[in-house]
Amino acid sequence: MRRLVLLAEMAALLALIAAVVVFASPYDAPVAGYVPIEELWAIEDERRESDAPLVTALTCNGAPLAYDAQENTFYCTLGLEHGEEWPQLRLSVPGAQGVTVCFADDYEYDRCADAVREGYSYELMAYTDSEYAYFNLVFTGLPLLCIETEGEIGGKDAQTVASVSISNWSEETALCANALVNLRGDGSYYNEKKSYKLKFIRSCARQSSVLVDVPGMGGEKELLLLGMVSDPQMLRERLCWDMAALAPEQRGAFSARRTQYVEVFINGGYSGVYLMMEPYDVGEEISRAGAQAPMTDSLYRSFVSSMSKDRPYLSVDGCGSFELFHAPNEGRKFAALQPYLDLMGMDDGEFIRAAEEYLDLDSLLRYELLVQAMGLADNAGNNMYVWAHREGGKIRYRFELWDMDLSWDFDPGQEYDHWFVLPVHDRAVNLDAGGSRSRLRALWRQMRAGGFTAETVAQYVEAYAHELLDSGAYARNAARWNVENAELNTDGLVWCARGRFEMLDLLTEALCAQSGPMAFLNGEQEGNGYAVATGDVLARLRQRQE
Repeated sequence: MRRLVLLAEMAALLALIAAVVVFASPYDAPVAGYVPIEELWAIEDERRESDAPLVTALTCNGAPLAYDAQENTFYCTLGLEHGEEWPQLRLSVPGAQGVTVCFADDYEYDRCADAVREGYSYELMAYTDSEYAYFNLVFTGLPLLCIETEGEIGGKDAQTVASVSISNWSEETALCANALVNLRGDGSYYNEKKSYKLKFIRSCARQSSVLVDVPGMGGEKELLLLGMVSDPQMLRERLCWDMAALAPEQRGAFSARRTQYVEVFINGGYSGVYLMMEPYDVGEEISRAGAQAPMTDSLYRSFVSSMSKDRPYLSVDGCGSFELFHAPNEGRKFAALQPYLDLMGMDDGEFIRAAEEYLDLDSLLRYELLVQAMGLADNAGNNMYVWAHREGGKIRYRFELWDMDLSWDFDPGQEYDHWFVLPVHDRAVNLDAGGSRSRLRALWRQMRAGGFTAETVAQYVEAYAHELLDSGAYARNAARWNVENAELNTDGLVWCARGRFEMLDLLTEALCAQSGPMAFLNGEQEGNGYAVATGDVLARLRQRQE
């Protein structure tokens, strides 16, 4: 008897659940196919045009679409692999009752790839018993990222709670998560197109950090959205990280970051194309050096002191300015940086001894080659991390890259023969501290064999151009931000790579062929303060080769 009672109670519970599902769940109105214009006119004749949109939410195959409320346009990502044929699309209006939606344009008349690349806008009609309204749908090839906040997005000291969704056609499910969002950057604060940082949290009430599975990126706790305003062609930063990943790594910490393009929507408005990138978690990166590393190691960044800073920083005559990112000693935050600052005031003999003691030469030479190979105009006097790593009771300095949008011949002109001045690095090479010259040549040969060729650069930028152009996103971004001369030209980056790689071929051989100092490594800056010309040296070397 008790078993029968239990079964009856379970049946009642199941019936209650079924009733809740039937009567309390939101209704999804499916979007019908193309309706001829004569039938739409008939619908209009029987109804009045609504002053407000009848549809403000739309899904495709269960994933929510991005919505630009200002333009009354939805965006649906399809990826870039469909060619002429359209994939199966199941469009529906979530939570809609009494609303019918149909296509006023026959999108299947067009080839899928053409519609995505050209950014065709298709019109749909929504109507009830008394009203009708039109809205538009655009298909894109890039992932879509939507941010919705209740408050204004401010700096990192004024983080705003947001709901974030990311959809990618190649992924089975979209990401829907809570996050804290704030503006990022220094000079980029003043750009009209802002850059952002997202930190994923458990909930609005519980704002502890959480790892989420980001479509196309994998597990992430934080994301950066770079506006790439300094690079209207939106190629340089991504190319730098992909090329840096080809250079030999001495350790796992501060490895090259993962990146991908996304189209971003913020509070119902289209914000354009962004580079989505995983940031460094400084504590986690330093901890990879050893169990005690976060307790002993410090991290600083060289930067331009004219920019407003919200971290502690130190300016030293002749050595630039350094911003504190991590220091275990709160009382003496810049103590670990002092031996590095002392290097440039030493005579040659003292410098060689101190360089061999304090500098991690493999890290220094790798950084030097990456700056010169990729024309990193902003990573000499700015955006260079100096990492004071303690090993064996002594400080050893390592070097890391960051923010590489000013690159690939951004400043020096069309000759590709400029050496960007890194005073400590250049002096170590010029004085051959610890056999730096032969080590520099050996490392460059290894990098060349590992992919530092113009052909590799051409392959990367061709892939990026495919994503930007064939997705239709490049043209939309240019229109959104009034980008002038918006034609995407990849040849300049390839020619820059060819010229700079050839320069390093010649100069690394020349450094090992003579023992005396080289003029272009004397630390003197020319022009914009970052680069010195090596044209005379290269001309002589080319003549010698011929």
